Amino acid sequence: MWQFWKGYVIIQIEGLCAARFLKRCTDAGIRVTGVRRTDAASIRCAVPVRRFYDLRKLKRGLPLRIRIVGRRGLPFQIAKLKKRPVLWLGSLLLFSAILFFSTRIWFIRIQETPGVDPSEILEALKERGIFPGAYLKGPILITAANDLSAQIRNAAWIGLDREGVTLQVNVVEALPESPKKTQSAPSDIVAEKDGVITSVQVMRGQARVKPGDRVKKGDVLISGTVLYKDQAVGMAADGTVSAAVQYCAESELMDRITESYETDAAETLRIMRFWGLEIVRTKPSFSHYRLTGPASVTANGLLPFTVETQTVREIGFRDRTLSPEESEQYALTEAREQAYLLVPHSAAILHTYGTIRKRDGKSYACVIVTAEEIIGKTEELPHDG
Repeated sequence: MWQFWKGYVIIQIEGLCAARFLKRCTDAGIRVTGVRRTDAASIRCAVPVRRFYDLRKLKRGLPLRIRIVGRRGLPFQIAKLKKRPVLWLGSLLLFSAILFFSTRIWFIRIQETPGVDPSEILEALKERGIFPGAYLKGPILITAANDLSAQIRNAAWIGLDREGVTLQVNVVEALPESPKKTQSAPSDIVAEKDGVITSVQVMRGQARVKPGDRVKKGDVLISGTVLYKDQAVGMAADGTVSAAVQYCAESELMDRITESYETDAAETLRIMRFWGLEIVRTKPSFSHYRLTGPASVTANGLLPFTVETQTVREIGFRDRTLSPEESEQYALTEAREQAYLLVPHSAAILHTYGTIRKRDGKSYACVIVTAEEIIGKTEELPHDG
């Protein structure tokens, strides 16, 4: 790059002493690059333009012929442009136009969000000097984003990101305000499930259970009927009651299973994309296969085509007889996965227990998962509990 800015000439050295001449150039501190032999008695190379006239002294006493075969670099490009003022002026105008248009916003792209009107955002941006063709400087985008987040209705947050000449407006819709829970009618908190109480927190009402009590679905946990001056007063019970709840799942023991394995057959899968869009995908002759190894991507330097290549191996299936220990482990694993699916996401798993049981002449794996969760729900009086 530095050689381009300073300029250099490509010379042809003809003679049997060309290699000796290059040695003199190196000793004299002249940087010689791109050396290549064109034939048995000639060498072509590049030297800085400012050191070209020093070659005449170094050539003395050597039967050589040196001639210039090319001129490269910025000084020579400028010299050519001086002879063509129209091209120079056109290049200057083109550069100025690129500089002018690239420093401004010409497109505004707003993320589609239900409940938020894009025209309202465009109007608010225009009020702050942001519109197609506007020149943005300083922290104007940060200030405008903060103002828009507070001004636009139904928008919890608005972000402004500049991508070249495009302004991307990202909008996060505000969640609808949930109506405040108003519970004025007398009510109890009853159990939704069977379980063993682990904790009781009473905000309003009277607790009917304590940690360690076993309850069934429908039992009153916190009563909304309390005694006040020897009179029963009804109120809306409020509080949180957690309990240990058990979830059980079973899986029958099997003597044989079908398992998959990789065969020796392999093929190559190819995917052709144009501008990132998939247009052609080859299909292996296997009905079942698995991708192996990383994909290899080949790009075309002139066209926006890419070809992704990856090796696939055929997957076969076969039956296998299980030993008694393997049969129990497979069944316990399946029963454990089924039991975990029954546990709510908000619950905390306390412990898991698995065992093998026999029923009706068959063996089953039984897994019991104990989880702690909130089991209280509000029911107005009167109710079945």
